[in-house]
Amino acid sequence: MDALRQRIPTACVLCGERTQGGGLCSFCVADWHYRYKHVRWRCQRCKVAQLSGVCRAQQLCQRCLVQPQAWHALAVAFDYVAPLDSLIWRFKNYHQLRLAPMLARMMQQAMWRDGWELPTAMVVTAIPSRRQALRRRGFNPAMELARYLARYLGLPLASDLLALTQPKADQAQKHRTQSQRWVHAQHAFVWRGAPPPETLLLVDDVLTTGSTLHSAACCALNHGVKQVYAVTLARVPWSML
Repeated sequence: MDALRQRIPTACVLCGERTQGGGLCSFCVADWHYRYKHVRWRCQRCKVAQLSGVCRAQQLCQRCLVQPQAWHALAVAFDYVAPLDSLIWRFKNYHQLRLAPMLARMMQQAMWRDGWELPTAMVVTAIPSRRQALRRRGFNPAMELARYLARYLGLPLASDLLALTQPKADQAQKHRTQSQRWVHAQHAFVWRGAPPPETLLLVDDVLTTGSTLHSAACCALNHGVKQVYAVTLARVPWSML
């Protein structure tokens, strides 16, 4: 089915130019890769981008030097800036689920771009959504991405390994400050899977400070997972924090 879909003439989901497969045209693909690579500086650990200012000499940002994250490796498809950020908006807020296969492919290509060699004993799971978000959208964006990504990677998908400890919390992470995010995320998850997989691939849609992924990775490691990899669709650069 995927091979057939790639042959069907469609319009590029970003610019409207003619392409195939319901994804990006060759120009938008080239622009996507160019925008990700040509930034002033990028932390090699959390992948935060510095879009302007003086280029740094070190490989890690100050936060990663002081407070290392629990994941083994992180891959990010693109920075949360125009025009690619519109794809996330349409996917999450306008329920354009038809974008999920293409977005998952972009995440897979980000893993290839970083030269990942995935362990065979790996299970894919997604960061769970808050109950309010599920009621509003009707779906978990991260799980939709994880569903396709697991299929493309040929890995098993587990949808119930992690759960939120405060599903009725009245404030989403996006409404908290950076320090509040880290404090809240310390005990945000509980482990529900037994027995734990040897290696876990955590999938999320947007990474802002990394506190959510860090907390989920800590929860998994504390319950017997040996290594945690993480992949997100977009990363908020410093210019937007």
